[in-house]
Amino acid sequence: MNIEKVLILGLNGGFGKLFSNLLAEEGLSIFGIDLAPQPDKLAKCARYLCGDLSQPDENMLAIARQVDCLLICLPESVAFVALEHFIPAMSADALIVDTLSVKTTLAQKVTNIREDLQLLSINPMFAPDLGFRDNNVVTVQLSSGLRSDNFISLMQKWGAHVTSMTASEHDRQTAITQVATHAAIISFGICLTELGYDPNKALPISTPVHRTLLALFARITNQAPEIYWRIQVDNPYAAQAREAMSASLKQLADMAYANHQQEFYNALTRSKETLSPCLEELIAYASRIFQI
Repeated sequence: MNIEKVLILGLNGGFGKLFSNLLAEEGLSIFGIDLAPQPDKLAKCARYLCGDLSQPDENMLAIARQVDCLLICLPESVAFVALEHFIPAMSADALIVDTLSVKTTLAQKVTNIREDLQLLSINPMFAPDLGFRDNNVVTVQLSSGLRSDNFISLMQKWGAHVTSMTASEHDRQTAITQVATHAAIISFGICLTELGYDPNKALPISTPVHRTLLALFARITNQAPEIYWRIQVDNPYAAQAREAMSASLKQLADMAYANHQQEFYNALTRSKETLSPCLEELIAYASRIFQI
């Protein structure tokens, strides 16, 4: 059961444009809906409608009835409202794919609503400008089928490393890989401002580690802040991740204040052991980054 017609909600967004191009190259018919009067010049679609997806009109729902895949590239607040309208309109055995960053809430809302639909929730663990090649994608199959398998195969064909998880596993792990990671980098950036950071003075004497962390923070500031805000507040395990981050920084401060050198060494050793399964690979990766 192949996918032939795809309706992308949020066509003009980063992932909407990325998917429209890749799916069009596969020979699929692409339809798109977004708020702008015209489709983005980088998006590809056979037919485009301008409209508010939280209040879809009959023309939008009519397209939904024709396609065999609905691809949702929307913020959570809009996505859930749109789903209430579009799920009843989909034909039997159609596939619904979303790119939301939090999965447990979605699973609670959509599971068992319509047992004749295939529901595939994905989280591309990269910004859309990087593309799928050699990047990671998490899939949560809420209701599997041949079309969901076909969609996963397409992402693998595009070069993605695909890992399947449950909704709960996804949110627990992304609380580490996204919430804690972003919190560390954003906190670093806030700290620079508090310290009166002057790039003209600091960069000439900066280390590779500093420039790398600075570059990561710069990249975050160049993206839509809504993305990072939603990750921090929507993940049900986000508070736990930030509390652990805060406690770790306090632990380091306490070691330095009390001059507990051996305790510092022991903490680094324990952390190194945590990374032992992939330590050599990560060290080599850091070397490649610094060589650049």
